[in-house]
Amino acid sequence: MKKDENRSLTEINVTSLVDVCLTLLIFFMATSPFVMQSGIKVSTPSVQKAKADEKADDIKANIYLQNDSLLVLNGEPLALADFPDSLRALLAASESKQVVISADDDVIHERVIMIMDEAKQCGAKGLAIVKTKAPRASDIKSKKI
Repeated sequence: MKKDENRSLTEINVTSLVDVCLTLLIFFMATSPFVMQSGIKVSTPSVQKAKADEKADDIKANIYLQNDSLLVLNGEPLALADFPDSLRALLAASESKQVVISADDDVIHERVIMIMDEAKQCGAKGLAIVKTKAPRASDIKSKKI
């Protein structure tokens, strides 16, 4: 009888170890989709970076969204259907392919995101969102849409 008692004490019970491992596996499988979400990388501006990246002759696409569904690209009003072609042509002439987006306070968030998405699809490498006041009517070239 003594041999059986000694033998049973030397065996390792792995049932609890397997339970813990399976619980951790399920936990990591359930939380992994939250970690792999896509997003937009946001970097804060710095003075040194602005001086290093500053090029006066490079063309930037300045997009302004007004609350009356008017889209202004570098001072020229555009219809939404003409926007992708005009932006592609502008970005093709640009080295840095920077797009600056600003909007009225009343513009819905979805419209700004749609323009950002369209700009990325047109080849924009950098997007900047700027809080500005509405451009003056004299700054926008008159053009019937």
